[in-house]
Amino acid sequence: MNSGLILVYFCRYFNTMRKLSLALILIIGWQFLNAQEQTWRCATPEMNRIELEKNPQARADREALQRFVDDFIRQNPKDDQVYVIPVVFHVVHYYGPENISKEQIEDQIRILNNDFRKQNSDTVNIIAPFKNLATDSHIEFRLAKLDPNGNCTDGITRTVSYETYNGSEEIKEIAPSWPRSKYLNVWVVNRIPGGVAGYAYYPGTAPDGRDGILIDHAYIGSIGAGDIGRSRTLTHEIGHYLNLAHPWGSTNEPGLPENCDIDDGIEDTPNTIGHTTCNLWAVTCGSLDNVQNYMEYSYCGNMFTHGQGAVMRATLNSSVSQRNNLWSEANLIATGVFDPEAIAICDPIADWGQSQKIVCTDTEIQYYDLTYNTDSIADWQWQFEGGIPEVSEEQNVTVVYENPGKFDTQLTVSNPTGTDTKLRENTTAVYSHEDAFDLPYSYGFEDAAFPAVSGSDFNDFTIVSQGSAFWTRNSSGAATGSWSIRIKNLNNEENISNSFYTPLLAIDTNSFPITVNFKTAYAKASNTTNDIFRVYYSLDCGKSWVIRFYKSGNSLKTTDDYYPSGTFIPNQNQWRTDSFQINRPANFTCGSVRIRFETLNKGGNCLYVDDIEVNATSSASHLGVLRNNNLQVFPNPFGDELFITGTGSENYSVTVCDITGRKIACREYYSSGVNIAGLFEGTLAGTYILHIETTDGVYIRRINRR
Repeated sequence: MNSGLILVYFCRYFNTMRKLSLALILIIGWQFLNAQEQTWRCATPEMNRIELEKNPQARADREALQRFVDDFIRQNPKDDQVYVIPVVFHVVHYYGPENISKEQIEDQIRILNNDFRKQNSDTVNIIAPFKNLATDSHIEFRLAKLDPNGNCTDGITRTVSYETYNGSEEIKEIAPSWPRSKYLNVWVVNRIPGGVAGYAYYPGTAPDGRDGILIDHAYIGSIGAGDIGRSRTLTHEIGHYLNLAHPWGSTNEPGLPENCDIDDGIEDTPNTIGHTTCNLWAVTCGSLDNVQNYMEYSYCGNMFTHGQGAVMRATLNSSVSQRNNLWSEANLIATGVFDPEAIAICDPIADWGQSQKIVCTDTEIQYYDLTYNTDSIADWQWQFEGGIPEVSEEQNVTVVYENPGKFDTQLTVSNPTGTDTKLRENTTAVYSHEDAFDLPYSYGFEDAAFPAVSGSDFNDFTIVSQGSAFWTRNSSGAATGSWSIRIKNLNNEENISNSFYTPLLAIDTNSFPITVNFKTAYAKASNTTNDIFRVYYSLDCGKSWVIRFYKSGNSLKTTDDYYPSGTFIPNQNQWRTDSFQINRPANFTCGSVRIRFETLNKGGNCLYVDDIEVNATSSASHLGVLRNNNLQVFPNPFGDELFITGTGSENYSVTVCDITGRKIACREYYSSGVNIAGLFEGTLAGTYILHIETTDGVYIRRINRR
């Protein structure tokens, strides 16, 4: 057995592997795709040797454990003790599919116990030469019933964090470990970077507070988000947690002929090159390979050998990483699992999800109960501010909002042991088509009320913020005027997403095609950074979104210069005008459109957006908004005089809008050079938008009144 293996990664897609914050890792890949050979790529033994040099105590602990295991097996050839391990699942979620159900976790516990006790029904498929080697390891797993403070628990913690999409060692700080001497910690996330399905520490290498298994939610159990083909992933990872290597030894490179020269140190697992397909009768190192071993990559594992069971039991008797306390009677009592039949009713922890958070009036929203920490709920008390109904005692409720506003929601749950209340303020934003702004609409972020919109009772910008940095109005750089909206992705973790939404804009069948223009400025931090920028639209008040614009990396950048510090401030030459059109869908009559701008951090830098313009065919030609270098509007800023020249047409009309897009005045003119300042009679000093419509199209100019 190679004691140099530090940490094992278990890969999901076997594409690119990346080092996590602890470099003491070796990634294992495993994806169960029926009858398809997989490719396994990962870190190398050289990396492990380097990390062992950095951590001499880990090397000493691993070597001490190896000596202990050898001695224990020699002295206890018939160890029939049943080792019960208390388990806690830390589910880190953002109300997505990664918030797996208790039933899915209990299904995984069932699978683990079947696998480790040789009670799995597919043992009938073990080929004859290995049937007598398949073992009952005498290891069982039970969800904890008492937490470290002695409080009642169902063995599951749930933590809301967007970091679930960037699962790494930091997850163990967001959802802190329970003492490893008392519990096997399993962290469940939406995804792990690099397509990793999960990984485990060998005993002796994990720092306290990080010992355990991190795993993708889709690799838990066989129901819900899980799948029967992936449900043995945790069996494999717990094998590593209990000191088992792969049958070909401590590498992540199965299939190499030289693997015949290395070994896992267990006598009854034949030397093999390692397998990524289920070739049950493979002979690769002079003897029949145990392809059906749980520690293989064959995706048809259904057995541990007697030797592997002995190693795991011996490891559970060692003080290295405190594995020997897990199954002690005192700990089983302390964690509440000593009596497997005991039933405890824990205090509920109230929580819920909802189908939408941003809707229009008269739209149904589904609220569904996500209360946890107990199976016993006697009473639900909902309060929906502004909703119909306003209160409900149902477990799951459908609510309609007739009036616009931002509303609170509260849920109180009770059972015989306790009551818990969860209140979320402004959890639901409801908009009205009646408040929608007319097209053409333009916005340049000059309004100090942002994200509210001056002159509107309730139709504003909405910012959805994740991570440490999000979209904010700023004066560092602007395409026109003094302000734009910016996000500093440098301050966010990779894969963090942030969005902002425009107000509702009124449209009807004559509005299409709708043209959306906006200005963008972005610089890469380095050659390898590839932030993603996407723009969506919704014609049904956010019930569904259609992506219409996508740029990343080199296609997104507006300058070839790199800004490694992430403090890119664009000059006027570093802005680009981007645009797209929205075509009329079938059966559309009238309503509104909303635009969503979203960035996804892939390395980090500053991204700016300015001068958003939304135009319809009713207010512009099919060519959309045009650019005419001959057209001039002057002076700017203006006072008592304002002239337009170079329209290319004797007849033209001018529409004046404030910076919210609200129309102030409109008039036709029949010659150039006319003083149009009278259009602004009664208005205040500030920024305004001119929509100048000629026979060629619509020209937009931003002006400032003194």
